[in-house]
Amino acid sequence: MRRGNSRRRHHSGGACSRLLASLERGILILTLPLSSVGCEDGTGNSVNGLRVVVRDSAGVITVDNAAPVPDSRLPWEFGTQPSLSIGAVDSGEADQLFQVTDATRLADGRIVIANSGSNELRVFNADGSHAATGGGRGEGPGEFVSYSPSAVATWPGDSIAAANPWGSRLSLFDADGNHGRDVSLDPAMLDIIDVLPDGKVFTSGSGGGLHGDMTGSSGLVRSNAEWGILDADGTLLASLGEFPGAEFYAIFAADGSLQGGMPHPFGRGTMGAVWGELVAIGVQDSYEIKAFATDGSLVRVVRRDGDLESPAQADLDDYYARRYADLPDEDRISNLNAVRDMPLVESWPAFSEILSDRAGYLWVREYRTAAWTVFDPEGRVQGLVETPPGLHTFEIGEDYLLGWVYDELGVEYVQLWSLSREISS
Repeated sequence: MRRGNSRRRHHSGGACSRLLASLERGILILTLPLSSVGCEDGTGNSVNGLRVVVRDSAGVITVDNAAPVPDSRLPWEFGTQPSLSIGAVDSGEADQLFQVTDATRLADGRIVIANSGSNELRVFNADGSHAATGGGRGEGPGEFVSYSPSAVATWPGDSIAAANPWGSRLSLFDADGNHGRDVSLDPAMLDIIDVLPDGKVFTSGSGGGLHGDMTGSSGLVRSNAEWGILDADGTLLASLGEFPGAEFYAIFAADGSLQGGMPHPFGRGTMGAVWGELVAIGVQDSYEIKAFATDGSLVRVVRRDGDLESPAQADLDDYYARRYADLPDEDRISNLNAVRDMPLVESWPAFSEILSDRAGYLWVREYRTAAWTVFDPEGRVQGLVETPPGLHTFEIGEDYLLGWVYDELGVEYVQLWSLSREISS
């Protein structure tokens, strides 16, 4: 789930796009002469390097952007080190994290962590001290099973929403971790993507299962799934249509049943995030993001130029060689044999992730890089930003980034990093 509360407030932005981020002495420093920055004129076209064409067709706004050049870094700066790091080795306390799936920051600075390894919500004060724990393992009200809570977000009224898809519900807690009530979800829409500011839930189904006409053979298959908006009571409010799932290498038996398989390491799928008052959906087959209103209507299409290259067999071989390099010889050979017939996908995914921040900007992570392309609240490309290396991003605020990282021992940490969007002088 992408934290919908992190994208509520829109920011007026500036007249110009601001570009550059370079890594120097552990700091993401963002400086570039403003002569290199693209400012928009009244027609929506960039007059200084970042081309954008905006069209309105029957109420649907289409924004076509040129791809920013690789050194187009926005002048935004992250701290030299995290301002807060929650995590410990063998402490036996709440700060010993295990299988963190998500985290969100509350308005008072407290951080709520979804610690799925213990099926708990753990609340930490702004200074990193433990404040409260909610949830727990079980099937009762407010309890979680099977690697959940899978996500956490704020809910209207300063409450906390925690996703429990295997329990077919969304569990609501107060800011101190006390369980309030559960919201039963539409049984066909259990994959929670995000929560909107008014409590509506952005969600998708699990798809129709893996099947195909490859009886007795193997190959790549994809199953479509419906995406939609659930009302705050968990019922389906609007369908957004069906979108393709991840590409899966499937092996079928002679009777047509699924015998085995695995996700393709370079497989394309569908990504989603709440974007202000809208929801954004991007199919990784192309660089195109569609934004829908909560009534299901399409209101905006954002595209970015760029040719999609195709992986080679050497890329696939190198991936599995690195993945299984540390296994004992017998296990490594067995695993490599299991993927020897893995086919190539048609192209690399167009992007790897989409998020939006509390200033209303959309962040699209480029595939196989640490760079994000940032779009303003209207979908116009602004430039590139690189987040701290090794950090998996959960939430982007107006002046912070919240994410997850692990060290060489596998110890998990949830970290808060400062973010400055000011232009360096």
